[in-house]
Amino acid sequence: MEQTAKLDSQSKLLLLMNTLYLSSIGLSNTLVNVYLWKVRSDYATIGRFNLFIFMASPFTFWLAGHMVKKVDRVFSIRLGVFIMAAFYLLVLFLGESSVRYTSYLGLLLGMGTGFYWLGYYVLYFEITSPFNRDTFNGMNGFLLSLASGVAPFVAGWLVTRQANGYRMIFTLSLCIFLLAVLVSFFIRSRKADGQFTMTKVWKDTVARSRWHYVMFACFFWGIREGVVVFLISLLVYITSSSEFTLGVYAFFTSAISLLSYYMVGKWIQPSKRGAYILLGGVMLCIVVLPLFGGLSFTTLLLLGIGSALFYPFFTVPVMSSTFDVIGENMDKARQRVEYIVIREFAFSLGRLIGASLFLVCISFSQTSLAFAYLLIAVNAMLLFCWFFMRKVLPANV
Repeated sequence: MEQTAKLDSQSKLLLLMNTLYLSSIGLSNTLVNVYLWKVRSDYATIGRFNLFIFMASPFTFWLAGHMVKKVDRVFSIRLGVFIMAAFYLLVLFLGESSVRYTSYLGLLLGMGTGFYWLGYYVLYFEITSPFNRDTFNGMNGFLLSLASGVAPFVAGWLVTRQANGYRMIFTLSLCIFLLAVLVSFFIRSRKADGQFTMTKVWKDTVARSRWHYVMFACFFWGIREGVVVFLISLLVYITSSSEFTLGVYAFFTSAISLLSYYMVGKWIQPSKRGAYILLGGVMLCIVVLPLFGGLSFTTLLLLGIGSALFYPFFTVPVMSSTFDVIGENMDKARQRVEYIVIREFAFSLGRLIGASLFLVCISFSQTSLAFAYLLIAVNAMLLFCWFFMRKVLPANV
């Protein structure tokens, strides 16, 4: 690999494809939860829908791992996009009846995301190197923020201005998915050597190795994501009763996140990753504190601004360090697919626990104070991530 922080043409194509994918997700995924809420105003329904997404993901990663070894990782990406397109077609067909099939829809969406992300992560590992991973992650986060801001804003505007706004959004998502598939044909095909086997990777996971600590970090990170990935946007909609306001919220917070990802990608050095992870984890706990003053659009906006500003400080160095450990020697690099699959097992187990905590929480209380305690608890899990990641970082903090 060329020892440079610059990105080559294949890296840029991967960024373009992922931006299209994330734009489509930004248009529809947030509003899927809102759509289900509008049909049936029930937190448990939303929680179960996301729980089944997380349940399907690790099993799909395992299936995709076999596919990548036998066929190609780009094919896994295309299959994932195809399943995602099928999900939105099904939602369009079912309409308000979708709320009766949330478990099945969640499994289908989880399968789509599983096939896509396994192929993406393997390509990401192969196309980038330790010298440009922070640059790639910073740029990817920058584009993610752009897509996450513009797409929900457009979606919110369409829903409030058009009688068939939801149908238009889901249809537009399908078109963008097709563009992502088109871009994938320009990415060089790559086939991994050998058979798909988890034996060596599992031994490395349970041993007191660097990978062992990375898995603990991914597990605790997943607990946070299992709640935050859907709850914040849902609460914004509930407090504002407006899809357009939700779109404005996403646009504003994403603009801040875009700037933060740019700064982190430009400034971060491998020796400073531990400090960045700790700063991000601590601040993501602190930004929840306004919610203890009551659940309102203002307090949620303060939470959103703080999260957008400090989440990149956490996620960029964690992602870069995780894949650096996979590539630390040729034996691990040859089993990169298996390492990425078992990483997803740890991450998804954390997400399942996070979503389960949400369901337990709402069974006792659905007050703003209960949500505030839940959010600060799951954000505090990121401090455990720092504790374990500092054991694998080049300079302990």
